[in-house]
Amino acid sequence: MTEASKTILVNTVKEWAKFVAERDKYSAVAHDVAELARHCAFESIVFLKTQNIDAEAESPETMKIMKTPVHIDPVIEANFPTVKASVSMKCAGAARVIVINPNLTISAGGAPVAFEALKKGIPATFEANAADFVRDAFLYIARMGGKEQAT
Repeated sequence: MTEASKTILVNTVKEWAKFVAERDKYSAVAHDVAELARHCAFESIVFLKTQNIDAEAESPETMKIMKTPVHIDPVIEANFPTVKASVSMKCAGAARVIVINPNLTISAGGAPVAFEALKKGIPATFEANAADFVRDAFLYIARMGGKEQAT
């Protein structure tokens, strides 16, 4: 094998390694952001439950509004050479997306917040975004008579 051929392959392996590292980094961030979003939504659902709304909030992993499950999941779109990360929030017809920007700022309603700052303390806009999502889900289900629309 010639040195030129080796150089081509070595550069390809370096690009792949960079891609894998980015994918792993964004996956970890997306999982952390999803956990924070679940916690905020959980608090909102617990509050609804105290207001005599049919809601289940035994843990952030098993939340339901009027028997409809709440899904808050990290989403990684990794197509070499780019990686995009977000967090999907879905319940019945309500849906929100929390975007993880390339500079590791988080866009979830309001001004983007740095991921490191988010880990230190959840800003009011992040909590409000989760509350808006829970409200939207509740109202959607209430309008549908407590039934989730078939998709």
